[in-house]
Amino acid sequence: MSLFKFSNFFSVKVDSLAIEYGNKEIGFRLYEYQERVLELSTGKRLIAIDAPTGAGKTLALLLAFKHFFEDDRNAMILYPTKALIEDQQASLSKLVEKIGIDVDVVSVDSDRLHEYMLAKGFKTHGEALYDILSSVGPKLVLTNPDILYYILRMEFKKGRPIFRELATFAGIGIDELHLYWGASLQILFTFLNLMKGKLRLLSTATHDYLLLSLLSHIGDLAKVKARKAREGAKVRHEVELTFASIKSDGVLYKDEEAEKIANTTLTMLDRVGEGSNPRVVCIVNSLVFSEKVAEKIREREKDVSLINSLTPRGIRSTNSKIVVGTSAIEVGIDFDTQALVFEATNTASFIQRLGRVGRKRSGIAVAFTPYDNFRELKAKIPEGGKISYTELENAVKHSFAQNPSYAEVAENVYGALIQAGITYTLVRRLIGKDKLLRVLTEVFKCSSRILPPSLTEVHKELIEVFNNRVYEKEVFEKLLEIIDANEFNLPKRLLGILRSFMKIGVRGVYSSLPAYILKYKTLGSIDIGDLGKVDFEYISNEEEFIEKIGLSPLDIEYPIIVIRGVLEKGYRIAIRPRNFKPGKIFLLSKENLYVNAPDPRLQDKIAKLLDGVVAYVIYGKPADWRFSALKLIGGEGWVILGPDAIIQAWLDESIDI
Repeated sequence: MSLFKFSNFFSVKVDSLAIEYGNKEIGFRLYEYQERVLELSTGKRLIAIDAPTGAGKTLALLLAFKHFFEDDRNAMILYPTKALIEDQQASLSKLVEKIGIDVDVVSVDSDRLHEYMLAKGFKTHGEALYDILSSVGPKLVLTNPDILYYILRMEFKKGRPIFRELATFAGIGIDELHLYWGASLQILFTFLNLMKGKLRLLSTATHDYLLLSLLSHIGDLAKVKARKAREGAKVRHEVELTFASIKSDGVLYKDEEAEKIANTTLTMLDRVGEGSNPRVVCIVNSLVFSEKVAEKIREREKDVSLINSLTPRGIRSTNSKIVVGTSAIEVGIDFDTQALVFEATNTASFIQRLGRVGRKRSGIAVAFTPYDNFRELKAKIPEGGKISYTELENAVKHSFAQNPSYAEVAENVYGALIQAGITYTLVRRLIGKDKLLRVLTEVFKCSSRILPPSLTEVHKELIEVFNNRVYEKEVFEKLLEIIDANEFNLPKRLLGILRSFMKIGVRGVYSSLPAYILKYKTLGSIDIGDLGKVDFEYISNEEEFIEKIGLSPLDIEYPIIVIRGVLEKGYRIAIRPRNFKPGKIFLLSKENLYVNAPDPRLQDKIAKLLDGVVAYVIYGKPADWRFSALKLIGGEGWVILGPDAIIQAWLDESIDI
């Protein structure tokens, strides 16, 4: 294709990829790795599946659970997003029918629970969930980590009966394992440890060896990898791939950059011609940038769908000529597209996004990468030649950074602090009220029971400290340093940090506010960190809504943020704690927190939302763009929030060493 507008580009053909067939047939021939998963599932309790995108990992999970369903037992698969649950329910329902498994495939997320509650006349989501889990007949429950964590924390009405139902499940599948990191990984790790004796299957196309190393502490981890074959089952078709460089920082946001992406997408559309939709998929990193690209494409082609965090699930469509999206469409959704345009700044996103094309037919793709990565790729890949998919994967892994999982933090005092916070959320009702040191002792005892013995050393040392007041231990001195405490105020300060984990979910701090998205006339939510990217009004009541927006929908609860659209040039919601020490972990307090927001009412709302949240101030940028963070008022710094604050503190110490 012609990319004369880009000064730096080169193209290569990526060969098709085939994997080994097995010997078994169940109406169709299994792949060799699926056979191995099936064989191991009757003896092993922990299996990691490594297979390319589109290579039948979902079928492998289903086959492993088949004997449970035949014995009238249940299984669960965790998917990272609601959209993926919806997509997988449709494909799994067809698959169970195709291979003759008698099982109900049930989706459980917050929206579906609410619908089920209303349909059945229940008063709470907990009653609805208990009814689903306790219903007769084998079930395959598809849910997300948020619902699971709520079950573990017994947040639902009927919390204990729901937990008991979960404990009867015989099999657990984790899809897209690479998306778990930091606290979300430790929550998942906690769950997998609690499910001792169950069959646990871990699936992804991009395994992290540090993450697998952590999981191996649980027990005997069996690794099953799909084997490449010259003559075998074709799971990827040939793709003509063009690399184009972007500026060195790799952040696309300007109008002229959106114009380039839009032009490239439209060029691809012309090239592929007629066919099933979507004909071209375009994936970029930024919410705001995705809106810009879609707008510029619509100036010349009206049949465009936009899917990002502001797009309600019921309105998301992949049946347009062009689909523009963010990471919301990066995993799971099975596009039958002929062409792909994507932005990639790390290994996982490159491999996952490239996996959207070439699944069912040959395709073409353009990858926009930062210049430094582009230069390394060009040195490793023969321009104008042909390489295998494996060679491409290796070149990408050596040219891009991998988003870290921070799995190794579980082995030190920082990880023990995060684990104790997670444990507190699970056992707080069992412990009750007692003297502070006794409560802390019980929390760390529970943590040491949950964790495998190889990861309990720090917890056991702290139990001895709290039980016997042995304050000379190195781990205790380290804990004092991390949270800026002394032996007298440590119990209160440490328990405050553990209690702060009640304000976190799987994805970090609960920092979302309810929102009404005017463009789609539907309810949703927005993270306070994203407020600076959108044009919004903070509305307190129906009268104000009518005055500023128009006729008020019936189902709105006030106050609410009304989002009009995205901003060309945004601003940042910023905060400044009145008392803090850089390099120390502390708790935010609404009384001592100044919030810079466009509406005084919103300032108070954000201050209350952040009250009691763990924080850590850093001058310069956060170590990881995924961290929950808000700009620091009056300085070139950031306030890192929740468990991410603890990880940032650990990273800072590692750099100092």
